[in-house]
Amino acid sequence: MYYRILAFAKRKEIRRLIKFGLVGTWGFLINMFFLWFLTEIGGLFYLFSSIVAIEISLINNYVLNDLWTWHDRGREGKKEYFKRMLQYHVSASAAMLTNLFILWILTEIFGIYYLASNIFGILCSAGLNFFLNDRWTFKHRKKLSAESLEVPGGRQARQD
Repeated sequence: MYYRILAFAKRKEIRRLIKFGLVGTWGFLINMFFLWFLTEIGGLFYLFSSIVAIEISLINNYVLNDLWTWHDRGREGKKEYFKRMLQYHVSASAAMLTNLFILWILTEIFGIYYLASNIFGILCSAGLNFFLNDRWTFKHRKKLSAESLEVPGGRQARQD
């Protein structure tokens, strides 16, 4: 029985990691678009464009992760929602600084095109971002009532 529970927990966390990856892929596309757009079309310095692009993708990623990836975690209410958003931004700041540092080093020191440097920076910061959010931002499990678990026919819904 212990091994079945352990196997289930691992599958659940693997599903969570896949969801995080899908949300991150969407955020990656948003980040790359705004980095390119603000730099090439808007004429902004690429590091400033990167900060704006990261912030836009962070807001997108937070909303999607809160609704989908970690939907089973987090306390209810507006105050708790915005508290998690602040925690998400704080934890993502470590990833953002990692990304910006790698972007700058690869572009300025090694002469790599800024969009290629950004891809590498995002990849390097993604694992740190998942770990911090899983252990801090979304650490609290939602308490579900028996009524919220009922489905038509009187059966109980799964809690995953």
